[in-house]
Amino acid sequence: MKCPNCNAENSEGAKFCKKCGTPLEKTVVSHEKMINSMSNEKKSDHTKIIIAVLIVVVVALAGAFIYLQGFNSDSHSQDAQSNASNSGSQVSQNNPSQSSQAQSTQAQQSQQVTATPQSTAMKIQGGSFSTGSELSDLTYANIYVGKEHAGKSVILQIWYSRDGSTLNNGNMVPVTVHSDGYLEVQSADAYAYYPDHASINLYDSNSNLLDSKSVSLSPTSGTQTF
Repeated sequence: MKCPNCNAENSEGAKFCKKCGTPLEKTVVSHEKMINSMSNEKKSDHTKIIIAVLIVVVVALAGAFIYLQGFNSDSHSQDAQSNASNSGSQVSQNNPSQSSQAQSTQAQQSQQVTATPQSTAMKIQGGSFSTGSELSDLTYANIYVGKEHAGKSVILQIWYSRDGSTLNNGNMVPVTVHSDGYLEVQSADAYAYYPDHASINLYDSNSNLLDSKSVSLSPTSGTQTF
C-alpha cells in the first residue's frame, strides 16, 4: 500500500505511513469510494444513452410499420376497384345479349310506370230524374259518376225548383257509389208541383265539393235523362 503523501510502500492494513506518518486507511477508503462513484456514474450515463437509442429505434420501427400498412391497404383497395371494373366490362363484352335484355327490361318498366293511369276525380257524368204520375209522389234521382268509383262514400245534395221557387231544403244525403257507377237518392218529401230545374252538388265524405251540375227538367211525370 503506497502512501498518498510520500509514495512509500507500507504493509497492507497499516494505518499510518512508516516513513512520514500520514494516515493511510481513510485516504485509501476515500479514494476507492471516489473511483466507485465515478464508475457508477459512467455506467448510469451509458444506460441512459442505451435506453434513449432503443426508444428512438422502437418509434422509428412503429412509424415505418404504420406507413407500410396504410400503403398496402390503399393498394389493395385500388386493385379491388380495378378488378371490379374489369369484371363488369368483361361481363358486358362476353354477354351483350344479357346487357341488352336488362336495358330492354328497364325501358319496359319505365313505360309501364308512365302508362299507369292516374286516379281521376269524381265527376257528375249524367243520370236521370223520375217523378210519379201524381204530384204527391217522391222524386228520384240517379246520378252517374263512373264504375271506377264503385264502393266510395260521398254526399249528394239536390235542390229542386219550379219557376224559380225552391221546392225543398236541399238536404245533404250520404250515399255509396253502386257497382254500376250510379248514386241513387230520393227526395225527402213530395212536392206540390213538378220541378222544372235541379241543381246537383257532389261532395266527398269530408264535405269537400267535387262537382256541380245544373239540369233543366220538363214539369211533367216520368223519367228524364241528362
